[in-house]
Amino acid sequence: MRLPTVCVEYLDSLVAYLSTQGVRPSQLQGVMGLKPEAHLTEYGRFPLRLFEMMLDAGSQLLNDPYLGAHAGAHSSKQAWGMVSYLGMSAPSSREAVHAVVDFSRLLIDHGDVEYSVLGEDLACLSWVVPPRQQASRQLVEFFFSSWYRVNKPMLDRWCSKREIHFNHCGPADSTEIEAIIDAPVHYNSGANCVVFDNHFLDLPSRFPHPAIYRSLVQAARAELANLQLEDRIVKEVLECIVRQLPEGVPKLEDVAAELGLASRTLQRRLNNTETNFKGLVDDARKQRSKALIDDSKMGLLDISAELGFSDQSAFQKAFKRWFGLAPGRYRMSQQAMQ
Repeated sequence: MRLPTVCVEYLDSLVAYLSTQGVRPSQLQGVMGLKPEAHLTEYGRFPLRLFEMMLDAGSQLLNDPYLGAHAGAHSSKQAWGMVSYLGMSAPSSREAVHAVVDFSRLLIDHGDVEYSVLGEDLACLSWVVPPRQQASRQLVEFFFSSWYRVNKPMLDRWCSKREIHFNHCGPADSTEIEAIIDAPVHYNSGANCVVFDNHFLDLPSRFPHPAIYRSLVQAARAELANLQLEDRIVKEVLECIVRQLPEGVPKLEDVAAELGLASRTLQRRLNNTETNFKGLVDDARKQRSKALIDDSKMGLLDISAELGFSDQSAFQKAFKRWFGLAPGRYRMSQQAMQ
């Protein structure tokens, strides 16, 4: 699985804000123990985990519990990169909002932004992330504060109702963060979202230009495809490993050659994931072994050879590590359940 990232514009915006507050790059490096700019990915993006570390480091250096909200509130439309220009050139505010939904992963490729209607008069944009991979408080407040900042001129003009809701806990008195964002804020809401009058969606965007909008949509789709390419590489490597296993355990160079990539290029792409080549070989063997045990009448010796093990005992040891049972006993237990 690929490591989540944020756009480089988010990184630049945060660094710029910290600089205005007197935080030097050397101070950040001292707290984080690394140089942030040295960790940009092949596609010029920044690891989400390190961005959260930067927010925490900035909060520590400035003794500011609302660092995320402050940095987001001081960001410009450039902080939202291509998504901002999509929103400005969209034929209507409705299409601008849907551009955020469709291309939010260009900003943070973790979770999804979802649009919903609340009754007759209200609309909602929610950021939904996997339950076990919740974003930090500072990151959530940065994301919504920056979105609100970018869209504030339109919201101020057309929306009497606009609120920001956070899933995380906060102080009983939200006066301070409301002053930062300049909007009502509610903690412990069960969701991270912004709620606003839905009649706003039928109004023109700030600078509607259908031709430019269509061109930007094509560019955004291409950029999104580059991100998804990193997701696909793990699947493709696993498939290659499975194909090559009957000839023995493949090396990274063998898989790279089959994919038509230089070994260094494949290694660089795998560096953007939470696994490594050795781990993928183990995953491929595990997946394939279960399929062969479940769906075929192959003998254990043949399965062992199919998976590239040098002998059956090595296969049995690995299978027990994966599934908690020796392969023969596992097969019998599966057959008994049928």
